[in-house]
Amino acid sequence: MMYLPRICNHCLNPACVASCPSGAAYKREEDGVVLIDQDRCRAWRQCVSACPYKKAYYNWRTGKMEKCILCYPRLETGQVPACFHSCPGRIRYMGPLLYDMDRIPEIANKPEKELVEMQRDLILDPSDPEVIAAAKEAGISDAWLDACRRSPVYKMVKKWNIALPLHPEFRTLPCLFYIPPQSPIKTSTKDGGHHAMVEGGGVIPDLKEFRIPIKYLSRLLAGGKDELVEIALKRLLALREFRRAKRVYKKDDVELLESVGLTVEDANEMHRLLALAHYHERFVIPTTKRERTANAPYIERGFAGFSNMRPSQEPRRRSTFHGGKTEVGS
Repeated sequence: MMYLPRICNHCLNPACVASCPSGAAYKREEDGVVLIDQDRCRAWRQCVSACPYKKAYYNWRTGKMEKCILCYPRLETGQVPACFHSCPGRIRYMGPLLYDMDRIPEIANKPEKELVEMQRDLILDPSDPEVIAAAKEAGISDAWLDACRRSPVYKMVKKWNIALPLHPEFRTLPCLFYIPPQSPIKTSTKDGGHHAMVEGGGVIPDLKEFRIPIKYLSRLLAGGKDELVEIALKRLLALREFRRAKRVYKKDDVELLESVGLTVEDANEMHRLLALAHYHERFVIPTTKRERTANAPYIERGFAGFSNMRPSQEPRRRSTFHGGKTEVGS
């Protein structure tokens, strides 16, 4: 086995795109997927060195660089990528996000401990009238805006602050987010074989009793800022205690939720999305409106003929899907 394909983070500031000498790596404007043009790739392998997550690899059989394509042919038709669809634990979610592209250089140069909060600030609220007006002016359809409002990723990352990016200190602004893990329920077996509380406490562990150190998680997911991981874990623990009190004692512990900045509506929605969500709730994928693409067949007609693109030629990619620009940067 010469290489192992791994899911790409499809960063907002991808290092592989910036380092490619032949301009083969590019980020699609219609859905944000980072791809490598197999016709333009000359196997310089600079993307392997540049990518801090090591998601790109060299295919010795084809002599080209390859990486995760996020199953973009499936995304264009509203289908889920294969790795998301086949996950037996149903722990993967997918949905679109709106962000301000012009602020990426500013956000990427912030101090390490501010990167996560600034990346969240970069994500726009799809229910804000000003954002909706700007999105429509840029050519984003109502179907995409509706999908952004229903996006489970937006709720976890921006609304509830329970999902964090992987190694934000690399400053690539990754678009795959992770919910930090919790410790399992703690019980002990007493004489007679029945389960009891550990040391008279509750079955839900305290934040200080977690198996994985907070420092480790903060270096992994928050740029070394412990408070961000603690907020996410406290909200998840509060949700567990709230649901247990509601199920066992038939009461709503509102004070517990308010102590971590949540409401009863937030808790019910979080429980639904994290534990009981159906297929259409976990995956909100709008289809690509290719019929609205300006002159796409004429822009791509040189790629489907008898001759292949030469290295000396400029990349002729399709015009933007979501705006009035005349070109898309590589």
